[in-house]
Amino acid sequence: MSYPLFAIPLNMGLGTWVVTIIAGLGFVVMFGLASAGGDYQGLINSTLENDALAREKKKNNK
Repeated sequence: MSYPLFAIPLNMGLGTWVVTIIAGLGFVVMFGLASAGGDYQGLINSTLENDALAREKKKNNK
């Protein structure tokens, strides 16, 4: 049972296709939820602020 969709036939049965599709959809959903719930801009801003404070503190100690 080969599919012309792939250059190399995967020879996967129906059960394997179902598991692969469910796992792929689960990954996409979980990635979307993590991206929507994550505060990446806040993380970047706090990292830059902490870096600037550390550099200023190091500069003043010299």
